[in-house]
Amino acid sequence: MDTHLRSALQELAAYQGGDQPFLSIYLDWTPDGNGKRPSVRLLEDELAAVAADMNGDANNRAGMEADRQRILDYLDREAPRAARSIAIFACHDQGVWMALPLLAPVANHFAVDRYPHIFELARLIDDHQTCAVVLAERQEARIVVIGLDDAEQAAETEAAEKIKRFDKGGQAQMLFQRRTDNLIKAHTKDIAAQLEKVIDHHDVRHVIIAGNDSIKGMIMDALTAPITSRLVGYIHLDPNSSMKAIVETIEPMLREAERQREADQLAELEMQVTAREGLGVLGIADTALALGKGQVQSLLMLQGFSGAGGECVNCGMLRAGQREKCPYDGGEMRPVDLREAFTGRALQQNADVQIVEASDYLTAHEGVGVLLRYRDEPQSKAVAG
Repeated sequence: MDTHLRSALQELAAYQGGDQPFLSIYLDWTPDGNGKRPSVRLLEDELAAVAADMNGDANNRAGMEADRQRILDYLDREAPRAARSIAIFACHDQGVWMALPLLAPVANHFAVDRYPHIFELARLIDDHQTCAVVLAERQEARIVVIGLDDAEQAAETEAAEKIKRFDKGGQAQMLFQRRTDNLIKAHTKDIAAQLEKVIDHHDVRHVIIAGNDSIKGMIMDALTAPITSRLVGYIHLDPNSSMKAIVETIEPMLREAERQREADQLAELEMQVTAREGLGVLGIADTALALGKGQVQSLLMLQGFSGAGGECVNCGMLRAGQREKCPYDGGEMRPVDLREAFTGRALQQNADVQIVEASDYLTAHEGVGVLLRYRDEPQSKAVAG
C-alpha cells in the first residue's frame, strides 16, 4: 500500500544526483473515448526531443536510449489499466528504475535533470493519505484499505454466534435482547482489534466507520485511542458497496480532512513565527537556511511555489538566488530548482512535507515556511547577509 510509495519517495530523496541525465515522468493514464492514452504520444515526442539533443553526446546517449525503451515497454506491456496516473523515475547509468502506478489523477510532467523531481510525488502522497473504511453490521464487518497506489479488503470479522430475530415479548424478549447486545459488543471489540492491526500494518492515517445507527453507540464505545485519533467520521453506507462506490463516497471527506490538517499546521506556523523564541520561520532565504542546517520539523509549501537558488557542491548548503561561491566554505554553488531541492532536503531530514493548495499567509511570505526542531539564532544572524 502507501508505505511502498513513502519508501520509494525516501529512496528518491536520498539520491545525491550525478552527471548522467535522470528522467522524472508523471503521466495522466486516463484513456480517451477510443481506449487510447494520449499521454503516451506526448511522452514519445518528449523522449525523441531529448534523444535529438544528445546526438553528439555518446556518453549519455546509450543510457538514455535504454531508459526510453524500458519506459515504452513498461507502458505497453505492464502498466495497470486501472491506474489513473503513473510516475516513472529512471537513470540507466545509475541503475535507478521506479514505475509507480497511482489511483489519483496527475497532470503530465516531464523533466530531465541531475536528480529526480519528487515534489509532485510528495504532493500526491500528502493529499492522499491511506484510509481504512470499516463497513460494519451486527453480524459481520469488513475493513478495506484505500491508498494512493491500491485499494483492497484487509480484514473481516464475524460475531461469535448467529444473531437471530426474536419476536416474543416479556422477560424472554429482554433476556434475548441482552444476549444479542453482548454478542454485538463482543463483535465490536473484535472489529477494533482487527482495525488496530490494519492501522499498524498499512500505516493508516485516516479511519471512516460505515454502519447504521442501531450499532453506532457500541462501535464508538469500542474504539481505542489509536483509532479515535485517526477517525474522520461515521457514515451510512451499504455494507455490500463496491470498492468504486466506497472510494467515491469517502473522497470528499478525505479532502476536507486534508484541508483541515493544512489549516492546523498553518495556524501552528503563524503562532510559532509570531511567538518570542518561536519555532517557525518564513520565506525562501530562511527556509533554505533552516533546511541547510537540518533544523526542519515540517516544511509548508504552496502547491504553486517556485524559486531558483543554489546548492554548495562541498557542504550542501542551500541559498536563495544565484551566486558563484558558498558563503560558508567558498565552494562552488550549482543551480537548483528550490521547489525540488526544498522537498528533497526536508525528506532527507525525515521532516513532514505539507503541500498547501492555497494560503494567503504563505502567499504573503514567498510561498514557503517551516516549523523548526530547534532555534539557532546566533548562527542565523551571523550568516543572514
